[in-house]
Amino acid sequence: MVRTVLSVLVLAAGPAGAHPHVWVDTGVEVILNDRNEATALRISWTYDDLYSLYIVGDMGLDPDWDGKLTPEEEARLSGFDMKWDPGFGGDTYALMGGAALELSRPSDWTARYDGTRITSTHLRSFAAPVPVGAEPLIVQAYDPGYYVAYSIPGPAVIAGGKGCSAQVFVPDLDEAQRKLMDALSEYTPDVDLEAEFPAVGANFAEEVRVTCAAP
Repeated sequence: MVRTVLSVLVLAAGPAGAHPHVWVDTGVEVILNDRNEATALRISWTYDDLYSLYIVGDMGLDPDWDGKLTPEEEARLSGFDMKWDPGFGGDTYALMGGAALELSRPSDWTARYDGTRITSTHLRSFAAPVPVGAEPLIVQAYDPGYYVAYSIPGPAVIAGGKGCSAQVFVPDLDEAQRKLMDALSEYTPDVDLEAEFPAVGANFAEEVRVTCAAP
């Protein structure tokens, strides 16, 4: 996500304690080869109505406000959120056995606007095929600084492979909120929370767990 664009919304978002500022419904598709090795992830982000409206207006799209983009406008929209700052992890994290797995920078991106919300997609490849068996491949969606709230409202999709399944897990949100309030309580009133918000996003992470039966 483009931090320079997202940060503009802070001006209208109220106090820093009101984190998050942007809400994103996330789709996760895990791509497997015929050996049940994960090779890539297809990630989709559907932005909340307000942020979608802001992007459409800021980019000068849909000037007649009929909720429909021309092919040329849709081509301009594609990739609007793919200009990642150096070091940005893409708010998608993959793990196996507690160890982080390397993901590529995004590729093969798309974007569309349904008149209310923008949905973008992108592909991220694993540095090497990841064998998936009884030990789950875990894919998490979160912003470490909790500026953006990601949820995974639908089922995960598995493309390819054989005898594999995926489940979505949601954290204890009450506990995550308690940890957030505990972290905020340590700041003095003179601290700019917007600039130094605690890295609590992982506590709110929803995740997909993929397992495959033994051949």
